[in-house]
Amino acid sequence: MKSILLITVFFYLMPASLIAQNKENFLPATHEHLNYMGRVDFSGNQIARYDWPGVTVRFRFTGNELKLYFKGGERNYFDLLIDGELLKVLHAKGDTIAVIKGIKGKGPHEVQFIKRTEGEMGETLFYGVELAKKGTLLPGEVKINRRIEFIGNSITCGYGAESESADDDFDPQTENVNKSYATILANAFSADYHVVAHSGLGVVRNYGDPQKVSTTLATMPQRFARVMDMKDSPEWDFSKWTPDAVVINLGTNDFSTLPHPDKVIFQRAYEDLVLQIREVYGAVPVFCVVGPMTDEPCHSYVKETVNSIRLVYNDSNVFFTGIPPALLDRENDLGADAHPSFQGQQKIAGHLIPVMSTVLGWDYKWE
Repeated sequence: MKSILLITVFFYLMPASLIAQNKENFLPATHEHLNYMGRVDFSGNQIARYDWPGVTVRFRFTGNELKLYFKGGERNYFDLLIDGELLKVLHAKGDTIAVIKGIKGKGPHEVQFIKRTEGEMGETLFYGVELAKKGTLLPGEVKINRRIEFIGNSITCGYGAESESADDDFDPQTENVNKSYATILANAFSADYHVVAHSGLGVVRNYGDPQKVSTTLATMPQRFARVMDMKDSPEWDFSKWTPDAVVINLGTNDFSTLPHPDKVIFQRAYEDLVLQIREVYGAVPVFCVVGPMTDEPCHSYVKETVNSIRLVYNDSNVFFTGIPPALLDRENDLGADAHPSFQGQQKIAGHLIPVMSTVLGWDYKWE
């Protein structure tokens, strides 16, 4: 049974932040009981600003009404979950107040407001929440202390995950990081996670670049230290959040079209990315994943790089996992532009979870 009776989304031309100033029970984005998963910039006047996929606002409250104040832009979409149930997919071109009424029971209720789409779809401004007159924002409950960071491309973003055909063109409405292998995997381990991913980007060469090494658009390693995907500043403070494991799934775009990057240049850049992870996170396990949308020579190049790192740096905490293209069936497992659909993403997660479970010693729940 649905716990929500009604949701109404109002659109305002004036900034939602100004609308909220005179609201008695409005709580700004910087309130201590609002918890964020993902990289967020709080440098601007009590506003949360972010663009990476999967960034989530989480909180608990009492009452049967709720208002969310935010701006998503033309191509961003958000999942709103209350008490674990997907209530609605929200889309807010301008400053918006989403009004949720008729929530069953006085709570406490748990809310997750999740950015489905990647940075190129736009920047999000989250202003805060407004509760019913007698509603209260509560401290978050302690959860299992497991953390995973994913560094990837369109596969990790959930590009086309809700599309029904490999022949479909990309549509931001069918991109959903919540149905990518990253989220599926993190949920199986009951882990918090960060997604640092952008479609079409590679280790040294981005999709379709006429050059062997991309110079006009930043590659994924060049974005790794950013708070925002689409802005080169400010830099992310790595001391704020340290993962227990890092998953890299890159290389598909480097080798998807010609000309391919030279082997030595690709491998050196890949090694540099692992060393950068070592510098900021220490000796956490790093899982170097390739596939399923690419095959040779990428598989061999990455595997050789992992073996070299293990030997040269005496680093036994780097692991290679190859996902073969044969894992996915074109008729049933692919969505837009022949990217993995939700079913395909589940297969990818199913391939990785046992490997990570063995290395990390983590139990998991696979549905």
